[in-house]
Amino acid sequence: MAKQESGFKANIGSSSLILIFIVMCLVTFGMLSLTSAKSDLSLANRNADAVTEYYRADTEGEAFYRMVAEEVKTACANAAGHEERLALLEKALGEYYRDGAAVTEVAMERAQALHIELEPDLDGEGSVRVAKWNVIQTEDYEIDDSMPVWGGTVDTEQK
Repeated sequence: MAKQESGFKANIGSSSLILIFIVMCLVTFGMLSLTSAKSDLSLANRNADAVTEYYRADTEGEAFYRMVAEEVKTACANAAGHEERLALLEKALGEYYRDGAAVTEVAMERAQALHIELEPDLDGEGSVRVAKWNVIQTEDYEIDDSMPVWGGTVDTEQK
């Protein structure tokens, strides 16, 4: 009699290979999704921090605006002529008064500041006009050019 093999043969067929390929694709896409989600979370946190910092500085700027508006109204109420009002306003604002405007910079993170310039109207009731209210860089931005980058020209000489 011929020998019969009794036992289980482990055959890896085409369906098993396809299943292994599908599992590997799902794991790869899962890892890419996690990496993308982590990057999105990091960007959202940085954006939230920047917005929070701006509104903190804006709140301080609003307090500065109210202080200047009160000083202008006080100067207009306590003095008759333009020159007298100007002298009272310069004395009240001190270092904030420069070149006919009330100027301040509210420090922010990442080498930025909220620059505010307010122009008082000393004629009439004493209103205040916002001349500038913007975010500025307080430090010079230096571009890192230490890595050599192709300039777009082809060197045809062979060395």
